[in-house]
Amino acid sequence: MNRAAIAEIMKSGPTLLEFVSRSPEQIQFTPQSRVDMFIDTLFPGDPWLCVGMASNCFHTARREVWRGRLHDKSLIVPSPMCAQKGRTKQGKLSCHSEDNTGPRRFLIVEFDKGSLDQQAAILWHLAKFAPLALVVFSGSKSCHGWFFCEAAEDKLQRFFDYAVSLGADPKTWSRSQFVRLPDGKRSDGKASDALKAAGVENVPNGRQAVVYFNSEVIP
Repeated sequence: MNRAAIAEIMKSGPTLLEFVSRSPEQIQFTPQSRVDMFIDTLFPGDPWLCVGMASNCFHTARREVWRGRLHDKSLIVPSPMCAQKGRTKQGKLSCHSEDNTGPRRFLIVEFDKGSLDQQAAILWHLAKFAPLALVVFSGSKSCHGWFFCEAAEDKLQRFFDYAVSLGADPKTWSRSQFVRLPDGKRSDGKASDALKAAGVENVPNGRQAVVYFNSEVIP
């Protein structure tokens, strides 16, 4: 991890609270989840989507099948699936495999370490190099940046390697890696204490709140 680079990036911020205020689309925390609105924007049409309550409890179905049924789900594959099922590396048919994951649509940059202010500053910095569509709070301690993939894989790899050097989790490079569902619900129902500590109020407990949204970068 390049701690010197992280320290330099943090000098110009923003803090998480400032990051929320810079969202191109106003952020509202409502008692009712707005997950369907976010999914309609992120995945237009009726693609196959792999969604789960946990990494061992999931299903792949068409987007319209999921409508109205996502508010209590936790995880999603950030790219449409190319089929309902595919073969795992062990040769078993599964709704969640690299084999049935379609072309990369979003590259997720996730941080599990550092304060939320530090994560916000780094995501803002990374948005200079790739289109940042939204940022999801995990409901616990991390922010997940959803970057729309409009570059070739080799350029995305260089961008992701740079993000990892700033502390990002390397596991989200996998196209089939589960990530937090925008405005979904944590299966363990954790409170949003970390957001409150960062000055972001009114987030329902257990909500994987969207704290930044820019639909204009999504064709």
